[in-house]
Amino acid sequence: METIFQEYSSYQGTLVKPYYWLYSNQSCSKCPYHIRTGEESRVTYKEFYETFGFPYGPTMQENKQLLFYEIKAFNGALIQRGQVTNCTISDIHAESFLFEKQGYLDSLLCLHDSISYITLYANFTPCNEYNHYCISKIYDLLIRYPQMRLDIYFSQMYHTEENFSSAPWNREALKSIAGHWPRVTVNPLSDGIWRTVLYTFVKEVPEAAMNQPILPVRASVDNYNAYMIYIITGIKPYFVEDPPLPQPKEKPEYQREKMKYNVVPLPPSGFPHYAPFLVPSMSFASTFPNQKELMTKPKQVVRHLNMPADFSEERHLNEVIPNTKKVNQVVIITEQEEREKRKEKDNQRRKRKK
Repeated sequence: METIFQEYSSYQGTLVKPYYWLYSNQSCSKCPYHIRTGEESRVTYKEFYETFGFPYGPTMQENKQLLFYEIKAFNGALIQRGQVTNCTISDIHAESFLFEKQGYLDSLLCLHDSISYITLYANFTPCNEYNHYCISKIYDLLIRYPQMRLDIYFSQMYHTEENFSSAPWNREALKSIAGHWPRVTVNPLSDGIWRTVLYTFVKEVPEAAMNQPILPVRASVDNYNAYMIYIITGIKPYFVEDPPLPQPKEKPEYQREKMKYNVVPLPPSGFPHYAPFLVPSMSFASTFPNQKELMTKPKQVVRHLNMPADFSEERHLNEVIPNTKKVNQVVIITEQEEREKRKEKDNQRRKRKK
């Protein structure tokens, strides 16, 4: 196999030079080591916040790509953790570096037959644009290693909106790769998974960021990503965790009224498996019924009585279900009819006496 990368061991991990022609330069701060393993793969909280948009939202331009990966054996044992970045000078995406044929990951899989799981945590979904073909390279590696399972987590959609000319390619490629479920899953980063990434790949994380609940702004973006990936691929994300919904503080007067009338709280509304969307300005929000409104509407209760059927109806029932019998027939008699019946009975009695 032709090797197109070089490894350099450091005290805290391995630095990988993917191509021989890469060299250090001021325009790309990561060159030439766009793949780092072990402790070298950890980033500062500031860099993580800027690229992944946690906990508020992304602040960097989309030309900054950051991808973390975990490689595990059949039994779940960890083999390697790493970080991959894109090269702004050579215009190479992070997935292209990692999934290149005869590249670093390809060589690693050849050396370790026990590798079975690859998990990606990326700030963008992989693309399939001209000169990159990231999803095609991922697909080729899965073909070469049929025992491999791949789980992709992302924090932002990459060029899937209609205003991008490459959107049809990216959408179709995402749909194709997600179609290999359950071997491949594509999921947005969400509640507990954010903490896993923070603990594993980020250093000097503030204690508040690790312990505080996911902020509504971040949770809203995560739900938007879940909805969009479902619309694009037709497959619901299977590894999405709901952040706990904040409970509003109730006034004492309302609490007393609540106890008085024994009010039952409604379950949270929204898209199944996800918290409610906080994007009313989006056009897709109108496609979902307001479940809270539906649940608060009074239910119409219909009580059915088995009324006497006419001859035609009875004949039809006997044809469909043999030996059908009418039960619990209800006969309504008015007061006037009852008087006439009594009068008729009295007349019959008088005739008998005569």
